[in-house]
Amino acid sequence: MAVRFGGDGGRWLLPALFFLTPLITSVLPRTTPLFIPLIFLTLYIGARRRELGLRDLLLPSAALVACLLFSFYIFINASWALDQNMALGKASLLLSSIVLVFAGTTAITTVEERQIRRAALAFVAGAAIGALYLFLELLTDGAIARAVMNSMLALPEKAKRIAIVKGEVTDISLSEFNQNATMLMFHLWPGLLVLSALKGIRRRPLMIALFFLALAVPILISEHDSSLIAVVGSILVLLLARPWPRLTTRALAAIWCLGFALVLPLNFLAYNAELHLVEPLPDSYKARVIIWEYTSERVLERPLLGIGVDSTPEMHPDPPHNTAPSQEEKPEGFVFKRTTAHHAHNIFLQSWYELGALGAILLAAAGALIVLRMDLLPLQAQPFAAATFAAFAIIAAFSWGMWQTWFICAIALLPLYVAIASAAVRETAPPSPEWQAPPVSA
Repeated sequence: MAVRFGGDGGRWLLPALFFLTPLITSVLPRTTPLFIPLIFLTLYIGARRRELGLRDLLLPSAALVACLLFSFYIFINASWALDQNMALGKASLLLSSIVLVFAGTTAITTVEERQIRRAALAFVAGAAIGALYLFLELLTDGAIARAVMNSMLALPEKAKRIAIVKGEVTDISLSEFNQNATMLMFHLWPGLLVLSALKGIRRRPLMIALFFLALAVPILISEHDSSLIAVVGSILVLLLARPWPRLTTRALAAIWCLGFALVLPLNFLAYNAELHLVEPLPDSYKARVIIWEYTSERVLERPLLGIGVDSTPEMHPDPPHNTAPSQEEKPEGFVFKRTTAHHAHNIFLQSWYELGALGAILLAAAGALIVLRMDLLPLQAQPFAAATFAAFAIIAAFSWGMWQTWFICAIALLPLYVAIASAAVRETAPPSPEWQAPPVSA
């Protein structure tokens, strides 16, 4: 029996949240931590009306067990982190996100179809408006953000990637909107799944094309190359998953695990091939080759357990609390000093460096088991879910630090987006029994 939230206002609470979440996080990516508990609480209230508690929503599965094991290891690993309080905070955020997301995705399957449809379409609308915001910002060199900042009572004297002259913001680097581009990439495939699945939408092919362009164009004109690569890579995964969904998910799981197994030798190979000195490559690419090789060398110093959760910034010669200039030298021809930077710009490498081989193995297993659970989704949803995971993995391989709070929560929102979009498929095809209650072996 599906849950119907009471009252006219209650019927619109879930759709409102799925409208506001992609919209606000596209504009202000650092607000992602606000929405996971809000969405879960809304779903949990509905589940309680069916007399379902948290234990009922946390259906046992190998993926859940693997994620919990990884989370518990993070708590242990935090005990030798250089900033233990910070590390424990990240461990707590990870554990709470795992619990809320696994329970929330189960709770979505109990919501009545009318609300699912409203929430799914609301998600599409919110994502599209958020994309429009970013498009306007990129075309106007951040005019909206500059206007908002200049309306503030006080501004810092200096700010990264922002020019302030006589108390007025005069210029914003477009790289300041790289987080926004990442959020659009995370909204792309769940939104397209919604539009491809729901019946009764006039001119659906046109809407699908417009939605794709609305999100893809701002990503393509942004300065976030990782999201651009994610667009191309996830399209390829989608095209492969449509005729071969099961084979593609297994290949994704294998590639995810290979990323952890091969990251160190590949980093050494790229550095020894002197890719960091190749002139046609952008400086950010060459800098990553230097960071990756240097960090890989440091991995070998503590290969089993790592240096501790989120300890890379403290190991960097310019830690956040140190205002003294770095003593590290930049070799001739290098675009970046031989340091670890404040994070590895690669989740596979950062896992090795901070968590050691044990943490890398646990994270590899957790990710692979989550990918394999895609087989339990409606068949029409599986290619879009695979493309969503591919987009995440590509961005994680080249871009953000794995312990950035907004990024952890942005990743945690992905299963909720895919779940609401996949639930909309129930209107076009009856769900399998496994979709209603995933088996323990999944």
